[in-house]
Amino acid sequence: MIRKDFLSGNKALIVAFFCLSSLAALGQKKPPKNPLESFLDTQFWLGIKMGINYTQAFPETKFAGFSPINYVDENLEKSYDDFSLSGAHMGLEMNFYHKGFSASFQPAFKRSRYSYASGFTWEGAQINSRFETDYQVEQRLDLIELPLMIKGDIIRNGKIRPFLMVGGFYSLITSAQKEIEISQTDFSSGTALQSSSGTVTIGVKDAFKNFYGIAGGAGVNLDYWNIRTVFEVAYKRSLSSATKAGVLQNELASLGEVNDELRLRDISVSLSFVFPFRFIDQQFKAL
Repeated sequence: MIRKDFLSGNKALIVAFFCLSSLAALGQKKPPKNPLESFLDTQFWLGIKMGINYTQAFPETKFAGFSPINYVDENLEKSYDDFSLSGAHMGLEMNFYHKGFSASFQPAFKRSRYSYASGFTWEGAQINSRFETDYQVEQRLDLIELPLMIKGDIIRNGKIRPFLMVGGFYSLITSAQKEIEISQTDFSSGTALQSSSGTVTIGVKDAFKNFYGIAGGAGVNLDYWNIRTVFEVAYKRSLSSATKAGVLQNELASLGEVNDELRLRDISVSLSFVFPFRFIDQQFKAL
């Protein structure tokens, strides 16, 4: 009788031990990971990108088409308008994402625009012997831009994920046009008489060259359905000159119009719609 009780007690202890072990194992088991987060840990994304940009032309070395004989060269320097004209860009966005970081290649066709003013003054011996010519110039550049950016998520979880980015770019000049509005002021009659000599537009691709630079910015990813929308603001700064400085083209020789040695700075705002390479079925919809 005692032996049976002893055996029954041992069996009860063994059963209790296995029950406690099972409960402990269940308690230590990690909660299942969200299928969407697992799916997005490593992913290729491809889509379209578009936006607007504003350009600043930063002169490093200044040149003039004429050589003054009775005043200093600085009076012939151009006056640049910073980030005053809007351009546009459109292209592709190709991202490889892995656990919070992305390598993003964003080839795009881009139009950049900037403006500047210059002028010349001719003075004679008489007080009224004065004649001024002013030039208001709009420079348009069409180029293929090849940026490579590294993005890092600030917040990795959720449908809204802000990020920072840094990288570089190379720009290929495809065409360039210069539009020059000419106005004149004559003081010979004792009063200032202003007149317009019209607008001249010519191609100036030969005065520009390919350039490269660095870039940085911030943005946010928004996931919904099977689409990721990317909004970003970027700042680009060329590290090489975009102009063949000091080149005076025949068409502009009479105007004394010659490029300074310029590096371009750019602020752009972009919107992208990208899709995953791997198929997302109903269980992976973000919303």
